[in-house]
This record gives sequence, structure tokens and C-alpha cells, in this order.
Amino acid sequence: MWSIAKALQIPLDKKIKELQQIPYTVAYVIRKRIQIDNFNELPKEKRPPDRMIWEGTVEEIDRWLDKVFKHNENPNAGVIITEDEIEK
Repeated sequence: MWSIAKALQIPLDKKIKELQQIPYTVAYVIRKRIQIDNFNELPKEKRPPDRMIWEGTVEEIDRWLDKVFKHNENPNAGVIITEDEIEK
């Protein structure tokens, strides 16, 4: 257990002696760590609030990201390239 915490750089309480004392599964901790690392790659003003990350639903986080990044209303719209931009 301690090697997992060390590898993930997640500090664990030294009073914890058994896995049953941890409120979350190891898989949950790994998924949450990956999610937080991914959010940390975003500019700070575009990251969801910490409370939403820990207590929010997937749908709430998706709505937050859609609002912040203002996704294109037309998902079929692509990049428009004119003939002038094509090298001959």
C-alpha cells in the first residue's frame, strides 16, 4: 500500500495500518489522481473548482468544461482550407 502511495505521490496518514481504513478504493484514488493531473494541464482559470472535482458529478464537470471552452454548436463544422493555403 505504501509503495502505491509513494508511486502516485499521494501522502497517506501514518496512522492508517490497513487498507480497510481508507475510505476509497485504490482504483478510485488512481482515477482521481489522473483526473486531477489532467485538469492541472489546463490554465488555472479554466479548471473546475476543487469542490466540483471532488464532490461533483461527471455531468456537472462536463457542463463546466463545455461552458468554459464554449464548444462549437455545430459538431460537423471542420477546418476550412482555401486553395491559397495549399502548397503546390
